[in-house]
Amino acid sequence: MLLINELRYITRQPLLWLCFLAAPLFAYTLSAGLAVEGSDAINQLKLHLVALQMMQLALLTGALAPTIFLRDQIHNMHELVAATPITFRKRAWLRLSALVMCVFAIAFISMLVVVTQLLSNGFDWHIINLLFVNSLFMLFPNACLLSVIALWFCQKFSSALVNYVVFAVLWIGYLLLASVTGNPILAGSSIINETSYQLFIWLDPFAYTAIIASFSEPQGWIVAFNRVLILLLTSLIYFSAVASNQSNLFNKPVKNAVSKLQHVKVANASYRPAAAQSHGLAIFITFYKVALFNVLKHPITWIVLFACPVMLFNSVASSAAYAEPLSVINATTSIDAISHYAFDMQILFGCLLMVLWSWQISCYARRFNMAELIAATPIKTNTILYSQLLVLATLVITFSTMSFVGASLAQWFIDSQYDAYDHVYVLCLTSLPLMLIGWVTVCVFNICRSTLVAGAIVFVMLLLKFTPVMTYLGLTHTFWSLAWAPLQPPSEFWGYRASISSYWPYMRVWLLAGISFILLTCVFSHRGTGLDRRAVVRKDAWLIMPVLLCVGLFVQLHLRLVDEKPLTNSHKREAFKANYEKNFVDWQHKLQPQVSHLDAKIDFYPQQQFVKFDLTYTLKNRHPTAIKQILVGRAGFYKWADVKIAGASQIAFYPELNQAVYEFDVALKPRETRQLTTHFEVHQRTLWPAGGHQIITPEFSYIRAVPALPTIGYQVNYELTDTQLRAQYGLQQKARPLASTLFNEQNKRPKHYERITMSSKISTAAGYHVVTQGKQIAHQREREREIFEFKTLTEINNLPAWLTVPFTAETKKHDDVTLQVLVKKQQLIERSDAIAVNFHAMIDTLDWFKNNVVAYKPKQLSIIAAPSFGGTGYALPQIILIEDTVGFRARPSDDAGFDQRYRRAVHETAHQWFGHDIGNSVPADSAFLVESMAKYIELVVIEKRYGKAAMNALVEYETKRYKQASRMDITAQMALIDSTKNYDQYSKATIAFAKLRKEIGDEAIIKALNSVWENHAHPNSPATSMDFILTLKEQVEPQDSRLIDELIL
Repeated sequence: MLLINELRYITRQPLLWLCFLAAPLFAYTLSAGLAVEGSDAINQLKLHLVALQMMQLALLTGALAPTIFLRDQIHNMHELVAATPITFRKRAWLRLSALVMCVFAIAFISMLVVVTQLLSNGFDWHIINLLFVNSLFMLFPNACLLSVIALWFCQKFSSALVNYVVFAVLWIGYLLLASVTGNPILAGSSIINETSYQLFIWLDPFAYTAIIASFSEPQGWIVAFNRVLILLLTSLIYFSAVASNQSNLFNKPVKNAVSKLQHVKVANASYRPAAAQSHGLAIFITFYKVALFNVLKHPITWIVLFACPVMLFNSVASSAAYAEPLSVINATTSIDAISHYAFDMQILFGCLLMVLWSWQISCYARRFNMAELIAATPIKTNTILYSQLLVLATLVITFSTMSFVGASLAQWFIDSQYDAYDHVYVLCLTSLPLMLIGWVTVCVFNICRSTLVAGAIVFVMLLLKFTPVMTYLGLTHTFWSLAWAPLQPPSEFWGYRASISSYWPYMRVWLLAGISFILLTCVFSHRGTGLDRRAVVRKDAWLIMPVLLCVGLFVQLHLRLVDEKPLTNSHKREAFKANYEKNFVDWQHKLQPQVSHLDAKIDFYPQQQFVKFDLTYTLKNRHPTAIKQILVGRAGFYKWADVKIAGASQIAFYPELNQAVYEFDVALKPRETRQLTTHFEVHQRTLWPAGGHQIITPEFSYIRAVPALPTIGYQVNYELTDTQLRAQYGLQQKARPLASTLFNEQNKRPKHYERITMSSKISTAAGYHVVTQGKQIAHQREREREIFEFKTLTEINNLPAWLTVPFTAETKKHDDVTLQVLVKKQQLIERSDAIAVNFHAMIDTLDWFKNNVVAYKPKQLSIIAAPSFGGTGYALPQIILIEDTVGFRARPSDDAGFDQRYRRAVHETAHQWFGHDIGNSVPADSAFLVESMAKYIELVVIEKRYGKAAMNALVEYETKRYKQASRMDITAQMALIDSTKNYDQYSKATIAFAKLRKEIGDEAIIKALNSVWENHAHPNSPATSMDFILTLKEQVEPQDSRLIDELIL
């Protein structure tokens, strides 16, 4: 009966029903976001349930615990309740049981939502069975553990604030632990230490790590041990919480009590009228001081302020020199330190602190039922609100200062190159959004009469900011994230260039929006008690101006975003691809001419950040029949270019899809050529971060032909590949052909490679150097412009690119091939070693191919230091981009068995053969013949340069990576030759080729490669992976052939 009474009380709390509504909605969006195509249904359900409990359980318990455990103190009833005949132990047990039941019920309903979505594909009793097993052995013990933790802290501190902070720290702390133990739910997570991972499988308090580990091997006994251990821990915490009863305050003597025998003297006072005096500034300062001291006097505030620099010190000191696994930065700087705290920890913790401090500041008077008394005084709303905003600004500055102290001490500790300006500058940039978030939150608490309603609004704000819920609903936009700007971490390569141009346009709009909201709060709230009950009058009409101005600026910014990048989000890109396929799929089977030569006249303007293109395509009909019509298009990221074709006219144009159909006056006969000319400009986007394969900045400019240049014919790469998206847009499903089946489906193999010749005349700013495909045949300076001319001597893979950089090249000649390394010259001593390593890698790879397979045909090869572009290395024909930090600022760590700089340069150089000589022109088959074969070259070249120990170290490193990645993969395993997974293409390929080298030797592999080049190099039909495998099997004994099948097929 008493438990029923507890439940009756809880069910009358609005917070409980808010949780019952929000948790299933969150579960619905989360399960859709975690859907993995091609995965086992049971493993997918396990992953969904783990993700759901990991994200929800601690937050639900922390939110509901004060309502249940602290209701006596909140309503000043603890003394009366303590006088009842119910013992403290029994009362604690009843309330603990009620909390466990509520948390369990909410989480179970959320799990039912996930299960319902999975069952929509077909009923499966195994899914129902897993749901109940998970509920009994995972959800219930975890709910009990979290509930007794809440009981302990509520009993110990009798403070809702302490409870909220503890559970926030618990939630974030567990997510951090999960991220370093390879939890696949968290993006970017990896296993930092194998021993810690194995220990966490046994001792994970929620057993999530063991469940994820069970994807690869059974963990039944470990889960059973863990559950028994957690039940014992839960019992221990419970008995500790109820061991000492501190709730009965009647037995404690009251200090400074007035004796009944003591005489009370009443002072004689004469009351005189007094005129009211205006002390606006004094009152403002008083409110400011009171609000600030109320926050600072709380122990949690001091714990947070002193814990922040400690955490930042640990983060910066341990990772500032980290470049990549087995590689450290030579000379770390303040910019390196900034990247490890200012763009993740600072923002996340800062937002949570803004919410906490806003609640403390705005609701302090309400907690003591003093808000209405203050509202009855002749104090202006502006005075109260502005003092609270100033307090929050003070706390933001204090928080940033403590972050500055922690990061600075860490830099001094590791003897890093220190520059205080970089820290101050970045902290100012990150503090402004935090202050805006805090101000908006203060206004929300001031304008809402109910703290619960205000808390719900703030929760929704954080949900929109930190989760992709709006993306799932199809309403993707950057404006959903309050005070967000696309600020990217700076780098030593180009400082703040990546995103600083986009920061202030966003912040100007958010600042005006924040100020407008503050003005509205001042007018319509009543001295901190919520909305004023007065009616809107004519004198309030002026508020329309800031609101309209704010709306206008948001609309203007949106239009600018769309103008710079029409396909602004994933939904638009998916719709573009779907509409493209629906409208032009018939063109896939229509004969089209191919580009045989490209004549490019290009003008780079790095300082102005744009490029002019004047291109001439030579179109050649390689088919036996004449061609009457051709499809010309351009990617949806750009505006339509001016296109003219000699002897043809445009008969159809599709502006929404950037496509046009041209018809020849006289059909293009076999082997005949025509000229296509086009003129356009490409501008660097100022509202989007610089990156990818289009960068035009003073420090580095790079344009790749794909996707910037107009295309000819149907583009298969525009098609949607996800089966769910294809079904959603009503497209016919297309099965991806497996590489292992292409050898017996000759109709799927193109008859020839896509090769072109090209000539380029490129102008750039004075002092800049140009790199592109072809041999440099001229260089001159005219009118403060550098003019370069290039011409290819042989046909190249159809992937042109043009670059211009403000630094000169280090050059070497090797076997009539000009090798170049272009890198910034600051810290020349540290970079000279990296330059030498990259030269050695290029020379060794060229020599190996010349001596064993086929020599490098072009006359030049360049490696260029680049900013972050989405990878650490990327190979174009005759050009290699290597990210500056890992390629030229780093060195091997003390425990490294091989040099990552050398390995990467060898890998990318190998792509001049595997990728740009063979391994292209067959879209369905490129992963193995390009990436996996390059891993074989790593093994043989590293062994030749550094010996077997270095080669074995590489195999050991890739083996570790493979084990870690395969543990977290819930999709079905595929043969190496068919797989498109990164860890298969790279790590598993290294392991496979290491075993093949040991068992069959390099000679058989080299003979197979020679045969592939002899039969399938240009101008023969393109090679496939199976051509190499079948040829390799011909070179070995039958038992070794079975080994090849086992490792690769």
